[in-house]
Amino acid sequence: MIYELKMPLPPTMNEIINIARSGWQPSNKLKKQWTNKIANFVKNCGFTLNDEIWIEFHWYLRNFGRDADNTAAAAKFIMDGLVSAKAIRNDNLTVIQSPVVHYYHRCSGNDVVIIRLSPTPEFLLDNFLLSNNFPSTKLEQYLLNS
Repeated sequence: MIYELKMPLPPTMNEIINIARSGWQPSNKLKKQWTNKIANFVKNCGFTLNDEIWIEFHWYLRNFGRDADNTAAAAKFIMDGLVSAKAIRNDNLTVIQSPVVHYYHRCSGNDVVIIRLSPTPEFLLDNFLLSNNFPSTKLEQYLLNS
């Protein structure tokens, strides 16, 4: 089973750093606010993955001038929200399996992120092929000849 969650884009690294410059309390407040916001949303989705998981992030952004790592830092709030909601038991590397994939898409509306989670990694290959315009027949040929 694949779980797909769509939510507003949490603060990115530059936003987090700017708030932290004014002291630890505002950044602590931001962290709690976003972790709780995501946890409440995830609780309403009503799922639990108790073992290893594979995760994929789809970042939909108006501004492609952002650095990829700046945007991906928002995953911290998302992962902590998943743990707080008890949708996953932990966000360490014994639970979150490699690869953690990030896709970046242009959008004309509000910045959003779609998170896809699954207890198996098979779903990761589908988007990899689509995003890279890689025909599945070539992959099948490669796998047969390997």
